[in-house]
Amino acid sequence: MRIALPGPLGRSWARAVLVVLVPLVIAGLALLIVPLVTGLPGNAAFRVGGTVVTKDQLHDRVEVLSALYGIREPVGGSELEQFRRDIAKAVAVSKILDNAASERKIVIADKSARDTLTKMIDEQMGSGQDGQRAFTDLLAKLKVSENDVLDEVGRQQRTARLFQEVTAPAVATVTDDQLPSYYESHRADFAVPAQRHLRNIVVATREEADQVVRRARDGADFAALAGETSLDESTRSSQGDLGFVTASQLDAEYAKAAFAVPVGSVFGPVQTRYGWNVGQVLEDRPASQPSFEQVKDQVRDALRSERAVATWRTWLADRIRAADVEYADDYRPADPDAPPPDDSATLPQPGMSGSPAPAASSLSGSLLSLPSASAPPSLSAPPSLSLPVAR
Repeated sequence: MRIALPGPLGRSWARAVLVVLVPLVIAGLALLIVPLVTGLPGNAAFRVGGTVVTKDQLHDRVEVLSALYGIREPVGGSELEQFRRDIAKAVAVSKILDNAASERKIVIADKSARDTLTKMIDEQMGSGQDGQRAFTDLLAKLKVSENDVLDEVGRQQRTARLFQEVTAPAVATVTDDQLPSYYESHRADFAVPAQRHLRNIVVATREEADQVVRRARDGADFAALAGETSLDESTRSSQGDLGFVTASQLDAEYAKAAFAVPVGSVFGPVQTRYGWNVGQVLEDRPASQPSFEQVKDQVRDALRSERAVATWRTWLADRIRAADVEYADDYRPADPDAPPPDDSATLPQPGMSGSPAPAASSLSGSLLSLPSASAPPSLSAPPSLSLPVAR
């Protein structure tokens, strides 16, 4: 049975119901709809601009970075939590830089990336079919595709060109009359550290290393021993010759031994991650302080670089803040709007050499080398290309 309200009262009550209930219904719908429109989907790691990067997509990116840069995801605990936040921020910033490059119409032709990769393969793995075969084997070992590598090469080239465009005005302000004062206030930066010319032999066991030491100290020719016994393919053909190196270029324990003995001495065995090492000191170059005139060009480059990086970081901080990246709780970095740490001084240079000596500490079993195997690549300055051979 339906109860009918009399005329005006019924109409007034109906209007009251509409006035009260309709806003409540709209508010309730809003509670349901707003998260769908403005919030992050449940599987999202972050959103930058209109692009949502899911947790699965971020994981796939970590897999590629692991192969290309030697990055390793921690197993668990607070390190994994910090890694997750760091890598989310690094990938978010890379998206911001991609967008900035697109706005400036910076395009890297496929041929440019391909030519760069071909040059890297030729210089490090050999030219022709042998080099390409070695590269293909390396891709299989690292479980990445050639397109993954080409995409990263193109990304680095875009970032480098973006860096040049953003920082060109600041670089142009450097004049020669500013250089002497800069040199005087940064004398230590231009000091030449002590160097030693070394030969090195790598063997698998301590017993083999002890035997190499005995033979060398009994008068056997060290160069011949290196060609005969060393496991390091990159230096065996040159009789273990590492050339002149500084302590900072070597494994810490190996450097301590190499710089503690007189010229002509055999030292070791020293264990590094590549095996047991026995070395010989051929020559010594003491540390020195070059004059301003001797390093004038380096001073100019250093001042230009300092101003470029400062300008880049300010610009990058502004872009990050403007992007207003939304992170899921588990992926939100401590300071989402800050630019990445400035460790650009440790970014690798395009050395393009083959497998360096096993005593060297900067190696990684990766395609595009970065200094740390535990942190995502820094975007505080554009990375340089390097392609060390995985061991």
